[in-house]
Amino acid sequence: MIRILYMSDLHLEMERWQLSVPGWRDFMARHRAPGKHPLRGPLLTGLPEADLVVMAGDIHTGLRAVVYAEQVADYLGLPVVLVAGNHEFYHQQIQLVQPALFSAAERSGGKVRYLENSVASFELPGGRLHVLGCTLWTDFTLHGDPGAAMEFASAHMNDFRLIYRMTTRFTPENARARHERSRAWLHITLARLRAEDPAARIVVVTHHAPGAAFLGRRKGGIAPAYASELLPEFQQAAPDAWIHGHTHFRHESQFGAVRVVSAPRGYVSHEGARALDFRPGLLEL
Repeated sequence: MIRILYMSDLHLEMERWQLSVPGWRDFMARHRAPGKHPLRGPLLTGLPEADLVVMAGDIHTGLRAVVYAEQVADYLGLPVVLVAGNHEFYHQQIQLVQPALFSAAERSGGKVRYLENSVASFELPGGRLHVLGCTLWTDFTLHGDPGAAMEFASAHMNDFRLIYRMTTRFTPENARARHERSRAWLHITLARLRAEDPAARIVVVTHHAPGAAFLGRRKGGIAPAYASELLPEFQQAAPDAWIHGHTHFRHESQFGAVRVVSAPRGYVSHEGARALDFRPGLLEL
């Protein structure tokens, strides 16, 4: 059996040393007790045994996401697979940050594997595992009118104010183009791996959600910015599991042959005690 700890939407960029959250000071004090434990983020003590950690985006802005992932790898003694969310690119130029994330992960010496339209393969006690990762973004077609959805997102999503493309702002059209490239890459790579290595387990990790069933509270006009309806077209060469983030909706679901899971922490300042009690999910394959 392969055991994967998974989490997303830790939003470490939102943390402050003195947040006005009941129990915050005691919570942070507990981070300092267990040796190498990271000084920010959720408590990682007493977790079940696992082979791998997956972080499905919105961990921290820019290269700080890799720094935190490496701290977790050191503390838990496990490799970490990291996919960027939209918040990793806030106040950044996306074309510059993307290769820098790859380089920072490479400098970890294998502790952190950063994925964007790429694969990390592992020989684990429970068997071979291929992890396919990308941010995925969205095609904005969830409600059948991508033009209206892109216009709504442009007016209401911070992504299109706070992410840059060199001298211009990142746009919904840019996001949709990136989604289409990732979607095509997933189809090609899944089909190839299923043909070449049928005995291996395959997990897809994306930040954006692969269907409307996993939106949680993200309803209405903003919903197409959070998910694209993908799973029906991936049933022929289906992954064993799909881990996502972005929607701040924790669930363990089944769609046909695919297990779909998400374990977001959310904003500590908004979630309060619920965020302090956060525990990563455990996926067993």
